[in-house]
Amino acid sequence: MVREEKKREANTKIVKGTVTSCGDNYGWIENCVFFSIDAMIGPSRLRVGDKVVAFVEEHPLSYDLRAIEVCVLIEDDRPREAYSKIRELSVCVSKVRKDNICLADEYYFYLDSISKAILGFMPYEGDWLDIEYSLERRSSKITIHSLKATKCRHLQEVCVTSIHEQQGVLNHTIFFTFHSLKCPVGYTPLVGHVVNVVVVQSIRPNYNWRAVSMTPVNKLYRLGP
Repeated sequence: MVREEKKREANTKIVKGTVTSCGDNYGWIENCVFFSIDAMIGPSRLRVGDKVVAFVEEHPLSYDLRAIEVCVLIEDDRPREAYSKIRELSVCVSKVRKDNICLADEYYFYLDSISKAILGFMPYEGDWLDIEYSLERRSSKITIHSLKATKCRHLQEVCVTSIHEQQGVLNHTIFFTFHSLKCPVGYTPLVGHVVNVVVVQSIRPNYNWRAVSMTPVNKLYRLGP
């Protein structure tokens, strides 16, 4: 059966499954999720029996499932060439250019919708990530096999202590940026708001943590000013 990994919105989710049928231009995952060849991420064509991760949308009326992005799930016991051996690394994000994520000024990878949903947030310069990856031959580009924040914490009832332009601070110790912060629809944090947050380890001058999502504690805050 298809296993739900993480919900994105009311009618979208990330699933893992097996390709059960595949033609020249389309196929099915577990006989219930349809995908077209345009949804495939990566150079390899899918085959029956392939394990995949898919970003799936559910039609609001018919409830049909359709994958809009599909990529092969690489198993740890799959034979690989020496240069593509999976390695583990804790590393700092050195630069973010759209979906091009640079690591320690040495390697880079592209963050697609699937890996972004699994990670749960958009990386920011200074974030520390734990990755499993393999090197691509004669390239500084790497293939990501797993991705997570090195340290992640859930904090209850912290206070927004300052906001300046597109950045802010919680409890004078945790920073956030508006363009990389997930909030409930219609909510805008203001100084003095008490919120629950998810924070990840992220290094910048005077701070060691970055808030990646925020939910107001007081319902009166939910619609903003």
